Amino acid sequence: MNYTFEKNKLYDYLGKHVVDAFKRHEVYVAGGAITSLFTNREINDIDVYFRNEDSLVEFIEEAWEDSDWVNALTKKSIMITMGKERNVQLIHFKYFSEASDIFNAFDFTACMGAFDFKTEDFVLHDNFLKDNAQRMLRFNKNTAFPIVSLLRVQKYKEKGYTISKPEFIRIALKCMDLQIKDAEDLKEHLGGMYGINYDKMIQFEEGEEFSLDKVIDKIADLSLHEDYFKKPEEVKFECVEDIIKEISKEPVQITQINGYDYRLTRKGTLRHISDLPKKYTEFDGKTYIENKRFYKFVNGVGDGKYSSHFDSDFIYKIGEFAIPKNDYLYFNEQKEINESNYRYQGKLIEVVIPYEHFDHKEDAKVHAKKCFVVREVPREEYMNWIQNDDDKCETLKPIF
Repeated sequence: MNYTFEKNKLYDYLGKHVVDAFKRHEVYVAGGAITSLFTNREINDIDVYFRNEDSLVEFIEEAWEDSDWVNALTKKSIMITMGKERNVQLIHFKYFSEASDIFNAFDFTACMGAFDFKTEDFVLHDNFLKDNAQRMLRFNKNTAFPIVSLLRVQKYKEKGYTISKPEFIRIALKCMDLQIKDAEDLKEHLGGMYGINYDKMIQFEEGEEFSLDKVIDKIADLSLHEDYFKKPEEVKFECVEDIIKEISKEPVQITQINGYDYRLTRKGTLRHISDLPKKYTEFDGKTYIENKRFYKFVNGVGDGKYSSHFDSDFIYKIGEFAIPKNDYLYFNEQKEINESNYRYQGKLIEVVIPYEHFDHKEDAKVHAKKCFVVREVPREEYMNWIQNDDDKCETLKPIF
């Protein structure tokens, strides 16, 4: 079955902005949202899973540039607001090459449904439809967080689901099998993945000895409403780099050019950073600049000449160097031409910036002391770049 009705309902709920982003990054939506679609219940949250870290980081960079709001960050997920004020939880504790792989981390077959935005198809566990039709909970012993599963039973009961005593005992036995040595281990098993943050109840003073008995006593003294645990602590990030540093498990590629540190983004562009990440590898900035082309929207004058939008008296000519009247000439990398102040106005020229004349890059704007004008880029060509902006950046040989 193709489940066209459920697909259309999901797309309508998300809105075009979110759907387009999910398609570009080939994400999965899995868990409660899919269960809600197939049981005709209101969708309360969207859990998004990624194929790899590159895809997640690209998604976050794009969301940041689109002014989608980052609300919270935990060890397992990032909460952002997108599109129609939709709260979207980006899962980052693990990545999944196939939609069905996600189910190994889930606790009950009743939530083992996913939608793959790469294939635009639903992927359902063999027991997903039957267990939801019967409102029955069947436990997955391979789940990553069985303590939270134990707590989630109550939520499912409120929705009319039942669980047999043998299944409940299976959850309890799985909890007994956990190796919890300290407060951090316990917090790891209580926080985050399902939008419930019971790790917030574990508060130990610095130097205080950890024991499960102490935790049990501390919990007995708590008097907190359930909503307290559902809302993660909101955090404010000054820049996207702060988020990426927290979630990256793979080393970040960095370089230094003219005294400035840069990170190579997942789309293959330079981004200035103020602090070095925890894990990184270095690449050669000189080689990067020498193998790059840079771009600028200008007015066509004729005879291979182009005038600046900002200063109509300043002329660029194909096959010649251009030197600024004042401090800098300004350009964009290929993947960032849509961030130009004059995007799509007039003509697009392609230039080479000699390494010694590359001064610095601020946001998406490259500051150069000198450039060599290579050609005018046909509109069809650069519009194709924009439409296929998930492709790898161009690989060109240096002119100099």
